[in-house]
Amino acid sequence: VNSEVFDHTSHIQFLETFLSKKYNKKIEEPNISSWRRTVCGDLTSVFRPYNGEKINQPEHVMHDAFVESIHKAKFKNPPSNFKMMSPGEIMATNKDPRASRFVPDQEKGIRNSNALPYEIYADGKLSADKRSFEITLKCDNRILGEKAGGAPFQIYTPGLYKNEPVHVRSYAIAATDTLKDSWDIKDFDNNNYHLRVYGPNGFYREFKGGTGDPELSVNGDCDKSSGNLVLQINNTGMQRIDITDHAYKGRKKELLVTNTASVAIDVSASYGWYDVSVTLKDYPSFEQRFAGRVETGKPSKTDPFMGRV
Repeated sequence: VNSEVFDHTSHIQFLETFLSKKYNKKIEEPNISSWRRTVCGDLTSVFRPYNGEKINQPEHVMHDAFVESIHKAKFKNPPSNFKMMSPGEIMATNKDPRASRFVPDQEKGIRNSNALPYEIYADGKLSADKRSFEITLKCDNRILGEKAGGAPFQIYTPGLYKNEPVHVRSYAIAATDTLKDSWDIKDFDNNNYHLRVYGPNGFYREFKGGTGDPELSVNGDCDKSSGNLVLQINNTGMQRIDITDHAYKGRKKELLVTNTASVAIDVSASYGWYDVSVTLKDYPSFEQRFAGRVETGKPSKTDPFMGRV
């Protein structure tokens, strides 16, 4: 499985890379914009070194039987195995989709997953004057080096912002670049900010709170040696901090951070995947959520939570 972002220019970018290496000179298509080069990969991440290991090949399609099944399809009766859902069934399905018999199941299991060039970060905090909420987007190369790439991000306000529902801003961050943006607190409904950040391959951040938040910041980082997620916490008060794992069976952590602390989240059992929230006992509206996969430059597995394993 490869979850890097590609588009119709990616195969041309691949030819650029391949031919430039082969002929030892720069070959470049000038009509591909810098934006597309930032957001979309060149397909090289789909390849892995072959070290002589045995690889089980999929069975070939039986041509005649397959063509016959296509021909027979037009003689089948129209689908009839459907029903109108009642209001109660709709309500129950919306409340708990996983328990509903009407929602198709995700195929159970996980698959091998290629290493991706995403060393990406999104951290947020209240401004010093508490009039705005600031988010910093960054595509770093501290761990992946020259293999690190850029990434697209989208930031949503799921509630009302400037009296508009689901306000969205889109970004493209080049490798090694940093971008900061802010949202005025007064433009949120009831002065309570709520922002969701989406990036490639399940990267997700969520920030909730208000002007009454304590002076506390949480930055998501990763440890180069272990590949674990590291939460860098700066707290000027005496708040008790809870760290909750939503998907990968990690134990809840309860901390009292009076200055700074680095909290490691072990992601080895979940193949680098994580989904944790930082909340405060005395500030129930405050929450910062961190989800995604730590990229180390090595192949991993697809999301075990999505695969229900």
